[in-house]
Amino acid sequence: MRKKRVDWLHPVDHPKNYRHVTNILTVTPSIDESARIVDSTVGQAEIREFVTVHDSDIGDGCRIYEDSSIKKSRLSEEVDVNAGSYIENAEIGTHVQIGPNCAVVGVTHELSARGMAFRDDIFDRIILHDGVFVGANAVITPGVELGVGSVISAGATVTHDIGSEKIVLGTPPAQKIVDLDTWMDR
Repeated sequence: MRKKRVDWLHPVDHPKNYRHVTNILTVTPSIDESARIVDSTVGQAEIREFVTVHDSDIGDGCRIYEDSSIKKSRLSEEVDVNAGSYIENAEIGTHVQIGPNCAVVGVTHELSARGMAFRDDIFDRIILHDGVFVGANAVITPGVELGVGSVISAGATVTHDIGSEKIVLGTPPAQKIVDLDTWMDR
């Protein structure tokens, strides 16, 4: 077991009032024998059962839980991807948490009067900055950028960029986007 000391800025603090936090993490680097890693680099990370990683970079301290799939993406240090999540064409900062059964998919298809183009992928990279939290069953669509410390509620669908320190509640058209400070003060 490897103990790693990580100093970081707590993501739920407002940028002008950041508190310095020291977090002691226990990281046991391991890749389960059922995981499939293809054309990827993996740092000191924990990769659980039936995970697939293709054409991606996984940083130190990451935890990728059961039945998740990561393609054409880069995960910085200390990222948690919970069970059943699918990530493709994404750039993910440090201390990001992605809940179970999430879809972070930066690929789509051309839509025309004849329907969706078959096997003609259009890539539009997703960016999750440091300290982002994505709740269970959330969907992040192609080309979206989530600001530092943003929080995406469980079941939300995000179709456009979200600034730093915001919380996203629900799905369009009734979606609410609130300053995190305002949400915490309610």
